[in-house]
Amino acid sequence: MPSEFESSQDRLRRRNMAESSEIGLESKETKEDKEAKKMAARERAEIVSREVKTTKQQIQNIVANMAAVVKAVAAIRAQLKMSDEDKDIPSVKQDAKILAALKKKLDGLYGEIKDLKAALLIEERRDVEAEHGDWSAEEIAREAERRAEEILIKLDIKDIGY
Repeated sequence: MPSEFESSQDRLRRRNMAESSEIGLESKETKEDKEAKKMAARERAEIVSREVKTTKQQIQNIVANMAAVVKAVAAIRAQLKMSDEDKDIPSVKQDAKILAALKKKLDGLYGEIKDLKAALLIEERRDVEAEHGDWSAEEIAREAERRAEEILIKLDIKDIGY
């Protein structure tokens, strides 16, 4: 029969093991949460990047269309020997409104990319600091910037114009 001391030691050992495994699980969960947040931020950056590219393409198409319409209207007016007093072309006016809205949307997307880049940089800084706690703040910042730029290049939004 074990002594009271041995029983007490055995209980403490089991409790410590249980607490240790709980801490390990909590640590694993927070690491998984961080990874999930990182992936979500990357996915959002990809979506915003695609929206920027699509919006830029729409702007280019509308500008080209506007130029073609203005040129066609000028040619028709020349053939009909009409004056250029009434230069307002309804479809060009409408395209100009759409163009203004797309430019506004693009500005918003650029701002969002800038914010996502800042958040990414903060997360990378935390990761680098956790991995290399003995590094100077300057080294940590450089490595975090390098990692963030690498991610942005992979997402094809490094030089998107923000």
